Amino acid sequence: MPAQQEIAMNPPHVHPDATRLGQDLAERWLEHARQCIAARGAAHLVLAGGDTPRHLYRELARPERQGQLDWSRVHLYFGDERCVPPDHPDSNYRMARASLLDHVPIPPRQVHPILANLDSVRLDAARYARELAAHAPAGPGGLPCFDLVLLGVGMDGHTASLFPGTCILNERERPVAAVYVPQLKSWRISLTYPVLRQARALWVLAAGAAKADILGRIWREPGAGLPIQALMDLATLEWHLDEAAAGQLSL
Repeated sequence: MPAQQEIAMNPPHVHPDATRLGQDLAERWLEHARQCIAARGAAHLVLAGGDTPRHLYRELARPERQGQLDWSRVHLYFGDERCVPPDHPDSNYRMARASLLDHVPIPPRQVHPILANLDSVRLDAARYARELAAHAPAGPGGLPCFDLVLLGVGMDGHTASLFPGTCILNERERPVAAVYVPQLKSWRISLTYPVLRQARALWVLAAGAAKADILGRIWREPGAGLPIQALMDLATLEWHLDEAAAGQLSL
């Protein structure tokens, strides 16, 4: 984790509400994907779970946007997943499928969900690492280098499934790891810091008054050691908040 006192936090982009956040980011997401395709022939993008990204996905799925991107050149991955079946209500893949994937002409082979089973979670993490190695472009050290990673932030400062006090925070070699989260009494699979830190762009999305307290703490206490703060020295990191979530920030 970088020295917290040296962090220069990028000021957040504040949108009027969650709906506008989704609308505004849909245009930027599409433009970013088009630029990646123009520069490198394909766009390799990581999706997040949660309610705020759902607003973005629904905007991307609108029929009037269908022709704005060559989906045959897009690969979609996931930042983390719970140990539930892919059709379970808690599945990040299920949410993304219902709000986005079922509505856009992306080839199924270019959607890369994390398949996480409780009885084989470590093997599943290793399997997803091999999936990334087979399809995502490699960056320094051979780890995947994504064009854009969407992230959220939890009430405890976690992002993806990098929770406070968990062993995955110390992972420095593997791109993907299984993690047991004691506070939730559950296993998850998540991308790790080494992969997140070398992504070409990271966007953190947060909306709603319930996120105001943790966001206020992130800005007021840069040395708090919250998992999201380990990324905040990166010039590639952008914050996209609605007004309610930004309520305790001095901007």
